[in-house]
Amino acid sequence: MTLAATIEIRGWCPGALRPMASGDGLIARVKPWCSALTLDQASGLADIAGRLGNGHMDITRRANLQIRGLRELRLTELHRALGRLDLLDPDAETEAARNVMVGPLAGAEGRALASALTGALTADRRLAGRLPAKFGWLVDAAGPLSIVGERADAALCLLPAGVALRVDGQWRGIARRDEAVSVALAMVQAHLEGREFPAPARMDIVPTPGRRRLGAVAAEAFGVAAPFGRLEASQLHGLVALAAKAGASALRLSPWRAVYVDAVIEGAGELGLIEDDEHPLLRVDACPGKPACSSASVDTRRDAQRLLAMGFDGSVHISGCAKGCARSAAADVVLVGNNGRYGVIRNGTTRDLPQRTIDPDDLLAALHG
Repeated sequence: MTLAATIEIRGWCPGALRPMASGDGLIARVKPWCSALTLDQASGLADIAGRLGNGHMDITRRANLQIRGLRELRLTELHRALGRLDLLDPDAETEAARNVMVGPLAGAEGRALASALTGALTADRRLAGRLPAKFGWLVDAAGPLSIVGERADAALCLLPAGVALRVDGQWRGIARRDEAVSVALAMVQAHLEGREFPAPARMDIVPTPGRRRLGAVAAEAFGVAAPFGRLEASQLHGLVALAAKAGASALRLSPWRAVYVDAVIEGAGELGLIEDDEHPLLRVDACPGKPACSSASVDTRRDAQRLLAMGFDGSVHISGCAKGCARSAAADVVLVGNNGRYGVIRNGTTRDLPQRTIDPDDLLAALHG
């Protein structure tokens, strides 16, 4: 079996060591440590995407970066290049366990907590093996750009009183900062085994979710979004150049398919990146679709642009198939591709039953009744 002979079932995600076959070649998902890239790492990934792939990269909902259009004959070269950038795990099992997403404005203490959690997950192979596929962790601090409202199987949120812990969608209590990682791991294990776990200190305040904001979001932070999460190698090179000029040190990825720079930059719009929170494209989630994805039978992003041109002002999710990779939350209009047509769902997700079926040339019908 070759490296490219990878699984094509739900519940499994590609990695750099276990790439996934798609319509435009292999996809390798790179997981930045603590959701952040140094400028050298970001520049190196842009080089890799342009030299070994087709130049296309996708920012994922887990704040990772996917390189597209890779070929099996050059995977060894890919791994060597990622290793030089310190972006390659020692084995596929460690890579799979290292699903820790960190808030883009998390400070030094939050990133230290995330590093401790990552270290514990990658050091204990038995623990990693017990976690379900795609089990995701979230680490953040309460703030205006907090990601605690995003989907994750377990979350740790820094508060003045300690670290709030959430498992299976419920905040369970506050642990001491020096015990938070071990308590969180024990709590998750107990939950998976159906056991009760003594809750840490009670919580008087539940962490408040933030929301995506772009542009100058703080004195030394600037956010830009990539249309549909697609980031071209040339755009990433350009963003690194702007960040370096502004004196930044890192690019931080977010679950909003946006990148945050630790300095205020100028000129990102000229790269084709989005700086405005009200940009119409930010209301639309669309997977790569046909021909980039072998599971899709419709050109999702072309049709997304056509819907926007019709003046629809609600939220839209266009999915090439029923998997719904681009969005899990409900949208005002959901279009699900099937055999070259779209199933139409109003105020739901791809998991709901379509109310009608339309041709791609009849998109206007999806907006009315």
